[in-house]
Amino acid sequence: MTSHRARTSAAALATLLIVLATAILGATSAQARPTQFAPAGQISPTIGFDPAAVIEWRLDQSIINQPIFVRTDPYFPGLTDFSLNNWCNCAINWFNHTTGEGGVAFPGPLPAGPIRTGSGDVSAWTDIPGGFTLIRGVGNWWVP
Repeated sequence: MTSHRARTSAAALATLLIVLATAILGATSAQARPTQFAPAGQISPTIGFDPAAVIEWRLDQSIINQPIFVRTDPYFPGLTDFSLNNWCNCAINWFNHTTGEGGVAFPGPLPAGPIRTGSGDVSAWTDIPGGFTLIRGVGNWWVP
């Protein structure tokens, strides 16, 4: 009877330790704070060759293999901001599937600011204007 009680106590103590360890180490708290300029998505890498970089003696920028990051802001609905990437002389052709509107954005090395894509489901593909695009970058995101 004593050994049975000792085993039961040991099992209860082990269970208590496992529950406490799980509660301390595995517990995470959820935070529901809105983030400004939340990353909305990414346009896959555009791969190609930009001859303008060779003409302007920017040889390190002639081969392009860069993704373009997409950001939206819930406080400014209908706007999409593309990353400013010095290494990608890319044209971003976007289309809003919700509104049926489309356009072209040139983020380039200079700040272009957010583009009014409208709220809804937006997709895009990239090209290298005046260059050779081997693989187009593509992406899809939701604009608030």
